[in-house]
This record gives sequence, C-alpha cells and structure tokens, in this order.
Amino acid sequence: MKISKWAFLMACVLTMILFGDSAMAADLSGKKVVVVSGVAKERYEATGYHLFYKGIDEAFKASGIKPVYQWAEMTYMTTDEAKTKAGDTAIANLRAEKPDVVIALDDDALKFVAARIDDIPIVFAYVFGAPSDLGMPKDNVTGVIRASYAADIWRLGNKLFGGKTVGLISKNSGPMQGVKNVLTGRAPFIEKEAGVLYKDMFLCETFEEWQKAVTDFQYDLIYLADTSRIVKDGKEMTRQELVAWTVENAKKPVFAATETEVESGALLAIVTSEPAMGAMAAETALEILNGAAPKQVYKQSKKGKLVINAKTAQKYKVQIPYDILSTAEKIYE
Repeated sequence: MKISKWAFLMACVLTMILFGDSAMAADLSGKKVVVVSGVAKERYEATGYHLFYKGIDEAFKASGIKPVYQWAEMTYMTTDEAKTKAGDTAIANLRAEKPDVVIALDDDALKFVAARIDDIPIVFAYVFGAPSDLGMPKDNVTGVIRASYAADIWRLGNKLFGGKTVGLISKNSGPMQGVKNVLTGRAPFIEKEAGVLYKDMFLCETFEEWQKAVTDFQYDLIYLADTSRIVKDGKEMTRQELVAWTVENAKKPVFAATETEVESGALLAIVTSEPAMGAMAAETALEILNGAAPKQVYKQSKKGKLVINAKTAQKYKVQIPYDILSTAEKIYE
C-alpha cells in the first residue's frame, strides 16, 4: 500500500510531538555543565549561593543534566594579580571537565574566569557590577542581569517614615565598591525617582567598623547591602546575628537588599528570588545546549517580590498601609 507524501509528513510530525521531549532529554543527559562561583566551597552556603544552586538543579532536572559545581575563592583577595592567578586555576579545573556550557556566578567568576574563555559558551548570573566593567561583551557569553530594587525600597521608606536621606552599610568588597561608585553618580536621578537622596555607603571589614557605622549613622534610613563575612573576634559572624544586632541597636529604621536580612529582622525588602535567578541561568544554558547561540542581549531577572518583617514593624510602631501589605509575598511574624 502506498502512503501519500502528506500522510508521511503528518506521521513524522506526530512522532516528533510524541517523542521529541524524551529524545531531547536523552540527548542533553550526555551534556556537561560546570558552575563556577567566586567563593570558597566552605562559604558558599553562608553567602547564599546554595539558593542559586537550588534553582539551577531544579531547572536542569528534566533534562537529565547534573551540573558539576566548582569554587574559586577570590573574595578575600585584594589585587587583580591574585585574582587572575586564582582564575588560572579555576579555568584549568573547569577545562578538565570538558564542559559544553559554563555558568559563572558573581563578578569575580565573570571577570577573572569566564571573560578569559573564548571557546566555551558562558552564562553569567549574580553580578552586581556592570558587565562592561567585567570584560563584556564577548561573543560566547550571555547572562542574567540582577535587578536592583533599591529605589523602590527607599520610596517605601519615604512613605512609611518620611525619610529623605539614605546610607548603606555593607561588607567591603570589589562589587560593593562598584555599587558605591554607581550610586554616587546616580544619586540625583534616584532622588527624583524615589524621593530619597543617597548620601554615603559605609564599607566594613570588622564588626567594630560595622558597629561604629550603625552607632554614628546620620541619615534617615539604613539600607543593608551585604551582611556576609563580617569578622568579630577573629571569626565571621552569621548574617542573621549581624542583622539582628543592627536592628536592635540602630536608631534609624533598617531596610535590606535580601530576604535573609528581612527574616533576620530588617523591616522589608523587595528582592529577586535567588532560586528563580539560578533557574533563569540554567534555562539559558539549556537554550544554548539545544542549539541557540549565546547573545549579547542579556536577560533581566524577574519581577521583585516584597517581603516584610511584622515583628520589626511593631518595634518601629509603624502601621504598614494595606495597599503595601496586600502586595507582600512573604510576611515574617
């Protein structure tokens, strides 16, 4: 019996529909993805990278890919020469895995590892600085830009407390120094948008420096940028205990950049979900593994979510209006 060309074509289409997904997954299960982060393996959980890994793992699950995680400690290195040397080791380690795609997490991993690779597709995420300052653009590199909701948070600070000025307190690091430079240049524009003027950013290494910044704070609103790796008595404090101390001792209302800080006591934050951003990075890698070329048009992290600490609101004796409260995705009691 002869089969018409049309019937044959329809049979092929149906075969692709019925078996295409499983065939794709079987094909991708043989692919390798290396995820490199610019922190030590011992510190990745304390600094929140495990939340990104969670999103990455979840997004790869259906494809059969199990990413290989690698770490390149550059956080405490103070010179580009030292970071370049650490980047050399990281590049050798990831090349040994012969990856089809590399995911680079954070500014150092992008600048000192990914930006120095020309022959492997790269996806970056969790960067604070401008990609143009981190070796971009490159034809083999794309990534997910981390959205900042600082102006939106400060606008809420203005609405709730009438705050007109804001200062940031943060761990001292290269990315945070970059954030300080950006905020200094954009302060007049942010004031027009948020009704709050950025005044200064206090970069700290030790708890003593942090304590002084909080005690001597002169502006209307405190904004916590990075609460990790602050050292007290020779040991790193947890983010939770540092934030709790800050909220307890600050004379000004404390706002934050991440959900962890809000859970620990800061009044509120608007955040990008770390698992969601990790998933976006993995989904971009899957697109490349399925044949897409890396593009220099970067993706934007998804819409922010409002998180509020109700106990701290009671401490500040502030009544959060219903129109704000009703939009919160998480309220910590």
